[in-house]
Amino acid sequence: MSSSSPLFERFGKTIPKGTVLFREGDLGQEMYIIQIGRVKISKKVRNIEKTLSVIGKGEFFGEMAILNDKPRSATAEVIDDSEILVIDRNTFETMIKGNTEIALRIIKKLAQRLQEADNQIENLLIKDNTSRLVNLLAKIAKDKGIDTVMGGVVIDATTEDIASMLGMAKEQVDKVIEKIAKSRIIDIKQGRIIVTNREQLNEFMEYLEKKEKFGDMGEA
Repeated sequence: MSSSSPLFERFGKTIPKGTVLFREGDLGQEMYIIQIGRVKISKKVRNIEKTLSVIGKGEFFGEMAILNDKPRSATAEVIDDSEILVIDRNTFETMIKGNTEIALRIIKKLAQRLQEADNQIENLLIKDNTSRLVNLLAKIAKDKGIDTVMGGVVIDATTEDIASMLGMAKEQVDKVIEKIAKSRIIDIKQGRIIVTNREQLNEFMEYLEKKEKFGDMGEA
């Protein structure tokens, strides 16, 4: 358990599910590192809350408010009972100055988040809801999927999370997922989406991309 480590004894907090660590617009003096549990990062767009990402063990967040000394750009909510390291500004700056490995890790993570932002923008440009959802599932499976013993990949996000990421109603997402599940490319177990065949999912995504590009060419 992380709670038994010296690092957790110094910086750690046990935080219950549902706790909002900070809200968009708050001033930030701390960053966070997840030891156990998950945190949802969300942002309001036209007064609608949209999920940007759901992050878990080993991920850090909240560092931007320290780096640029500006208000929080998003809201962070704990969605599982969690153990999290809370690092204040002075400790964070000391860590960065004294450890190049930590600094490099943060630079790599910021670069990854920029890429994820580009992917989200690209996905928003796709008009068809099925294409958008399949595209998102493929990206999550590739970047954050959890391999199963049966060769599948568990998507570490609920249908509510996915609906929020896509700006779609949950009912719409459920309907599209049910349609895709009939092809046995994905499966739903205990509220989790499992990609049963990643190769077929990618092939389906390529088919949808071609369909959008060239149109649905029926008989003349």
